[in-house]
Amino acid sequence: MIVMSVEDEPDDSPAIDFERYVAEHGAALLRHATVLTADHAAAQDVVQAVLERAYTRWPTIAAVQFVDAYVRRMVTNEAITMKRRWSSRIHLTSLPPEASPVSDTTEQHAEHDALIARLRALPPRQRAVLVLRYFEDMSDAQIATELGCTESTVRGYVLRGLRALRIDLDERTTATLETR
Repeated sequence: MIVMSVEDEPDDSPAIDFERYVAEHGAALLRHATVLTADHAAAQDVVQAVLERAYTRWPTIAAVQFVDAYVRRMVTNEAITMKRRWSSRIHLTSLPPEASPVSDTTEQHAEHDALIARLRALPPRQRAVLVLRYFEDMSDAQIATELGCTESTVRGYVLRGLRALRIDLDERTTATLETR
């Protein structure tokens, strides 16, 4: 019986192609998942779960015309379903204290923290659509394909998501002006 290690496999094997894919696209997948989940640790879990599933089906996935789009959609779907699974399993008896944002001296980081906090409050599909449109710079058609819905549904999610972000922003601005 001959046992081959990864180093002994020919260069055109699926395992090597998978390793190359992860080396080239792993950081982008993690960034994508981080923006979707608004949590770096959860993003790592999402990417790890997706890569585990992708590895077992790599010959099939590698044959797809747009491998990167396929795996990115796997990440998007996992981030959405992970949120549902965790929210159905975790039942808080009392609310934890509000997490205060890390103080930073630059306005850019403060705005970034505020945006991430507002994005976390959105439902997963609205957050996914906004992330795909404004962070990944995808069109409505591309987002619809990635999420498996129609373009009008995408536009509806964008409208409701942006409206929710504006209302939240308006409430914070009003509260800040009233305290001054």
